[in-house]
Amino acid sequence: MKNVAGISILLVLLALALGYQAKHVGLTVDEPSHFAAAFAYWLGKDNLQPSDAPPLTRAISGWAPLILGAPDPRLSKNWRSRDAYLIGLEILNTPHIRARRILFYTRLSFILFPLGIVWLIWRWARQLFSESTALLLAAFTALEPSLLGHGAIIKSDVPAAFCALLFTYNAWLYLKLPTLKRMFCLTLAASLAAVTKFTLLPLVLIAITLALWKGPRLPAVAIPVFVYGSILAISQFQASPISLSDQARFEGAGVPDWAMNWAGQLARIPWPQQFVNGLIYIGGSLHAPGFAGYMLGRRTLAWDPFYFLLCFAIKFPIPLQVLTLAGIGVSINRLRKGTATAADAIIWGASALFIASAVCSNFHIGFRHVFPALPFLILGSGFAVEHLWRSRLTKSALLACFAFLAISSLRTFPNGISYFNEWVGGSNEGWRYLADSNIDWGQNYPELAVFLRTHPQEPINAILFSFDNIKNYTQYGSLLSPSLPKESSPVSCYRPKKGLHAISVNFLTGLLLPVDQQDYFAAFRSKRPIARIGYSILIYRIP
Repeated sequence: MKNVAGISILLVLLALALGYQAKHVGLTVDEPSHFAAAFAYWLGKDNLQPSDAPPLTRAISGWAPLILGAPDPRLSKNWRSRDAYLIGLEILNTPHIRARRILFYTRLSFILFPLGIVWLIWRWARQLFSESTALLLAAFTALEPSLLGHGAIIKSDVPAAFCALLFTYNAWLYLKLPTLKRMFCLTLAASLAAVTKFTLLPLVLIAITLALWKGPRLPAVAIPVFVYGSILAISQFQASPISLSDQARFEGAGVPDWAMNWAGQLARIPWPQQFVNGLIYIGGSLHAPGFAGYMLGRRTLAWDPFYFLLCFAIKFPIPLQVLTLAGIGVSINRLRKGTATAADAIIWGASALFIASAVCSNFHIGFRHVFPALPFLILGSGFAVEHLWRSRLTKSALLACFAFLAISSLRTFPNGISYFNEWVGGSNEGWRYLADSNIDWGQNYPELAVFLRTHPQEPINAILFSFDNIKNYTQYGSLLSPSLPKESSPVSCYRPKKGLHAISVNFLTGLLLPVDQQDYFAAFRSKRPIARIGYSILIYRIP
């Protein structure tokens, strides 16, 4: 009873923190697209582009703009283009509709996923370790800054981490005792993963393989049928056979020649068009050069095997790094002694799988793409925590790790999106190493509004990366917009005028500038800012 009370208190505190974050973090760059797509889904018009996520995130959140009376997206001037970004921005920047209240309620549904991750870590850890270790691992998970920072954002990254953990937990239970009930739970978890993130679709194949291996084999045939039915149901049964033109696009999405015949057979079955569009979009993105990224002072325009290793080194908290390595060491020792169990293999195997899938992709735009691996690293550290909890001295060391993590995480709250660990000097110095959604997702307009209210008479030269609207937060102050270089512009450097300058990290690093203009704002890089807006906007005064 005492331990149930402990996890209950932890979940309540986490829910309050996530609710506060949902209210106070500004609009991130990708949210307008997902907001508009969710709204259109609830209106029965799930046809906006880009269709970069399966329908679950749309299904759970589109009720908010519908109930709160947001402007109908079908009446948007951008509806004909079906561009979700433009439609979402038009709605969320409409005057007099309390747009940020609508955004807040749309975000609330996503709080369930980080809460679910913490609860599942606790539940699984109770079956592997002691009650104390389970509660401590749950607390570590709740304080992981990146999961916390993204936990109330309209995006599929944290939901994907939850679904990966839920599936793997049910796979472990099924391997221990392959009953029909556990096969059904495994099938449900695989179905949930399939409608949450396209990169989780291989979990369906893993579920089928496990069921055929462990049996009973006849009911295992029902797994793909159930998953298919789940995709149809959550897509509102809007489905049709895949057109020949879309089938041809599968090759560009990475489907190998030997599998094209199978793809052709599956194409005869009715599929939701948005689901097909999403598969082609994500598959094409994984095999194309990818989005421009940034690391260690340079842009990355192609695959880089060290990108996510760097992310782990400087964005994963130091205490969790230490405990993860210790957990790996303990598991290796257990394997050497012959005391390792299936849990060791499944936990570390899952973490390796999700890290490898991110490393092999061309998406070098954020630590968030390895979120499915983080719960497993924390859970795996439990093998070390269980040993360290046995003596007074090592227990004190564990509590010191927890205190270190709590201080480090809460210091950046509610800006966990921009968290960097102490290896690089903390979040203030993160922009020197990584950019994009690692630090600057356009989320700090609420804090910028506070700065404007304290400097109402000083115009600010603002070079900002955001789709947000400062008028949603304040009517004070004045933002001037200097011109930016274009692809055809001669190579030059920005010459700052006297006064205040606000510059977003993504411009400061040159990530968003033409390739030959990356040093356009180099004049600011060696200067000390007079203020920081969150961690994504730096304020300079030029005398």
